[in-house]
Amino acid sequence: MLKKLNTLDAVFITLMAACGLAVKPIVGPFFKLIGSALLIPSGSMAGAIYMIWPMLALLVVKRFGAATMVGLIQGIVVMVTGIYGSHGVLTLITYTLPGIVIDLVFFLVRRSKNQWLMMLPAAAGNLSGALLVSIVIMHLPKIPLLIALVPSFIFGALGGYFSWIIYKWLIKIFPIFNKTVSQ
Repeated sequence: MLKKLNTLDAVFITLMAACGLAVKPIVGPFFKLIGSALLIPSGSMAGAIYMIWPMLALLVVKRFGAATMVGLIQGIVVMVTGIYGSHGVLTLITYTLPGIVIDLVFFLVRRSKNQWLMMLPAAAGNLSGALLVSIVIMHLPKIPLLIALVPSFIFGALGGYFSWIIYKWLIKIFPIFNKTVSQ
């Protein structure tokens, strides 16, 4: 991936990672408040916002690994700085895994221009992140785990929809972002 990456793509990936980290202190408390009132894990709900950034990077850059790079950059920054609830080395995995899943699922649906199908990579990414955190960090039993995974898929899909809308808006305003799929 790095051989084919031009400067604009690298800057966009880095910008998406920065945007994802910048919204966490704003979005996190808001979703914790709502999640605690509705008895839904806040991270699953916040995926509607968190999954926008790696998915948008992948839609714009159109290179396998773009979403993974967003997650990896975020994981490194969180691990090194200790911000936003770092879990040590597990932080790299919890931030990178959703990006990997987004890349893999997008690879399967990339030829489709259907906005509803474009929701699937972000939904799967949020689901994988929620699954990993629920099992490895929170040690949830089966029933609460299943209860946590349903909203994570739904809110992740919502994030995928938001990223598709933002992408369509971006290519209308900045035609330079309108590339053909070159996987």
